[in-house]
Amino acid sequence: MPKPKKKVKEVDWTADENFSKERSIIYVEHTTECPIFQIKAEECGVFFQQRIPERQFQMVRNKQGKQVPREGAFEIGFSQNARTSVHELWSGLTRGPPRRDKFPNDFELLVPDVQRILKKFYPDKAVGITDDEEDQNDY
Repeated sequence: MPKPKKKVKEVDWTADENFSKERSIIYVEHTTECPIFQIKAEECGVFFQQRIPERQFQMVRNKQGKQVPREGAFEIGFSQNARTSVHELWSGLTRGPPRRDKFPNDFELLVPDVQRILKKFYPDKAVGITDDEEDQNDY
């Protein structure tokens, strides 16, 4: 007997019981017209979790299903935590065709912006860089 599908429970990440200063939020608006948009959104979340393992990341897609995505949309926003402002990292809205232009060629290109946003809140804490990279920044 198949299990009934669970309804995805919406989580308010700003609420005291869910809030953590250590949890950054990745906001993705993506169209559902083609599965590649959903795949790329997942890849983005996995990339940042692996690239910056000292942070927790939570992906919020299409405002937890409350937003009807715009046609051809693939946009990535980032906030240091659920109570800080959202900074746009990528917009593929005006890019393409071809469809591949809607997505960043490499999510690594977004890392400097993420580091800058995190550094704004934690200037003493180097985030997501290797010791070699940190040494290069010391003049």
